[in-house]
Amino acid sequence: DGAFVDILSVYDLRDYIVNSPGLDDEVAFQLLSSHASGKPTVLQTTVAQVVGSRKHASQEIDAQASLESLMRLFTVRGQHRVLVTGMTRLEDDGAHLPEAAQQVPKSQRERGGSVDSGCSSLSSSNEHDHDGYGYHGAEQHAATENGSNGSVCGLTQYDVLRFIQHHNHELGHRILDTSVTDIMKELPQQHLSLSKITVRDPALHALRQLAAAHASALPVVDYDGKLITEVAGTSMRSLTMQTLGLLGKPVLAYMFGLRMPMDDPYIVHPTFNISQIMSGLLRMNCRRAWVVDSDQRPLAVISLADVLGHFL
Repeated sequence: DGAFVDILSVYDLRDYIVNSPGLDDEVAFQLLSSHASGKPTVLQTTVAQVVGSRKHASQEIDAQASLESLMRLFTVRGQHRVLVTGMTRLEDDGAHLPEAAQQVPKSQRERGGSVDSGCSSLSSSNEHDHDGYGYHGAEQHAATENGSNGSVCGLTQYDVLRFIQHHNHELGHRILDTSVTDIMKELPQQHLSLSKITVRDPALHALRQLAAAHASALPVVDYDGKLITEVAGTSMRSLTMQTLGLLGKPVLAYMFGLRMPMDDPYIVHPTFNISQIMSGLLRMNCRRAWVVDSDQRPLAVISLADVLGHFL
């Protein structure tokens, strides 16, 4: 009947896939034989089964709710996307859009790109949804709600950060000058005690580490402990039944095997402030900033939710 049920994120899919029974056997078989076993795999699971496995359903929010309420869904409940109900239909001139959506170019709203992982420099020729990571900016869809025609839109943490950056002149220097060192005092423990992935670790081990830590990404370090890249739940997007065997290979080989871009992570130092972090996240199209020491060893990670939480 078109009614909203839930929002499934790539992190939900990651947790379901990496903990599924029989996955290790299929990975081992493909590593040895270089082809799929032909047996049913977790990738043939129905969406309903994945939804049923989740402990918490996603919450909607009404378009008339406060920005604070939306930010709490992102920071307290940990949602990456929120469905906004009660919206009027978009008009070409954006006259009936909320201010946050009006600030997004119309072409970007139509294409609906978003960031979920990694960093990518935006080019003028392909600045919208260049990596195909979902929706970005208040993209609306016609929907049927309680039997009547209505409209809903999806908002992400990134959308709210962009809105705050647009209004940063209203925040004051005391907030914007907050240093990374002070921000780290507010971070949850798992963002400080990082589980590091080495270049030797199999991809499946890395993804299970992500699931166990309830993290969106973990740092990949070299033999000296220096940050090379990051591994995120979004790295499972290109998996097929024929490529499950790559999960048994070292994480970098897995990424190369799936032809994933090896973008440089966004790194910051303890002397940075929150204004610089926000600008960098938006400019580099990132979901997180890695705090490193003078030897490029990761000390902590500051996520979009961490930045938003600082303003609550």
